[in-house]
Amino acid sequence: MRITAAVTEENVGGIARRLASLGPAVGQVLGEAVIRSSEPYVPYRTGRLASSVTLEVGDDGTCAVRWTAPYAGECYYADRTFSRRIHPLATARWFEAAKASDGPAWIAAAQEAVNGRADAGPNENGGIQNNTGGRMAWKY
Repeated sequence: MRITAAVTEENVGGIARRLASLGPAVGQVLGEAVIRSSEPYVPYRTGRLASSVTLEVGDDGTCAVRWTAPYAGECYYADRTFSRRIHPLATARWFEAAKASDGPAWIAAAQEAVNGRADAGPNENGGIQNNTGGRMAWKY
């Protein structure tokens, strides 16, 4: 998954610096949202696959959500159905299912993280806010 921000301001350098300072917090919020949304779709028999999820957040705000059980890839790309006794929504390609269901909420959570942090104090751009005609446009 990739999230990009389109910035439409003259002082792109200042905004880029501000986003860089916000990056890890936004990446953490986004990654946690992905994990929460994906959980009901992860096949569950023993719980090992579901509990193998990891989140890595880079200094630039990139985040990587991975399921690290040895058979995670096999399950993710499987062409079969899974038991739905414990997770009624269990399916292969669980990230895609979660994104289809909650993708807009992920973007909203990232936007809230940006707005919450940007409003904490002034900067040369007066903060990065979404109340001035949409300076920030998030998409995945």
